[in-house]
Amino acid sequence: MVDPSLAEEDTVDLLEWACMADPEGFVAWTDIIGQLRSAMSEDEATETLQEPANGITAEGERSMEPYETILNNWEEVLTYRAKACGLDMRYPFFVTKEGIEFRDGVSPAYAFQLLVSLGSNDAHHDGTSVYKLFEELSASAAGQYLGSGNMAVVFGWPRRHPLSTGFRDAVRDLVGLLREGEGCKDREGLHQLKDDGLDIVAWREFPDRRASKLILFGQCATGRRWKEKAHELRPDVWCKNNLIGTFAVDPVPAFFVPRALSEKDADHYGKNQILLDRCRISALYSGSSVDGLDERLREWIAAARDRGVDIDVK
Repeated sequence: MVDPSLAEEDTVDLLEWACMADPEGFVAWTDIIGQLRSAMSEDEATETLQEPANGITAEGERSMEPYETILNNWEEVLTYRAKACGLDMRYPFFVTKEGIEFRDGVSPAYAFQLLVSLGSNDAHHDGTSVYKLFEELSASAAGQYLGSGNMAVVFGWPRRHPLSTGFRDAVRDLVGLLREGEGCKDREGLHQLKDDGLDIVAWREFPDRRASKLILFGQCATGRRWKEKAHELRPDVWCKNNLIGTFAVDPVPAFFVPRALSEKDADHYGKNQILLDRCRISALYSGSSVDGLDERLREWIAAARDRGVDIDVK
């Protein structure tokens, strides 16, 4: 459970998973301290903190302070995540003086993304891939961010209602929903295109439903190479390549990732685009009845907990 060689965010993910996997849904701080002591010496713990060692106590026992400081740092990350999720039953863990508790029955968005980040990638029993489930979750969150879950669609291939399967027809359907643009541009290789890197489209509508509105174009990334995809999608280029006519306002780029990013990573991968990581998506997701998404996420989480997770965080 405790691997001091990992980044802090990854270690906290492992603590959350240990809490989910425990039959009682609880991990005690004393157990974590014990694992820390087994995993690293006090000097190594102090070096990790870049603080001077405390040495030996008067009783000849190793001081607990470096380990407690590491633990306090992890606790701060847990507390931050709870706040970032909105403190409205959307963060499934409860931090106490004794340890961490898993609260089953809350919104499934956070737990689903946690397990995906840790490497769980088995499809739902209905055949839906993890990536498609994440796209549906992201679309729901994007719609809520812009005001309505109904004003968002998954453009990523394979597509389903309300968009057509083929690329040309899907673009036609999209401009119809947005009431902007004129259709799909003819270009070489068009018949081979699936989504051209566009996964999520969401928009903020006016009562008149006319052109000139806020539109969001998003890309999702669930795998190990998520950093390489972070700035791949350029909405202006996508529109220039694929649309007849133009939108009144260039779509805003967005990047969706199931990881809970550190402040440093969030600053970097959020530049020049809207970043929606695990906590932001969880804060925005209020449950969706579209294709039974809420229930399907819960079913997937239950199956993943039963079979366990083949951890892959490096």
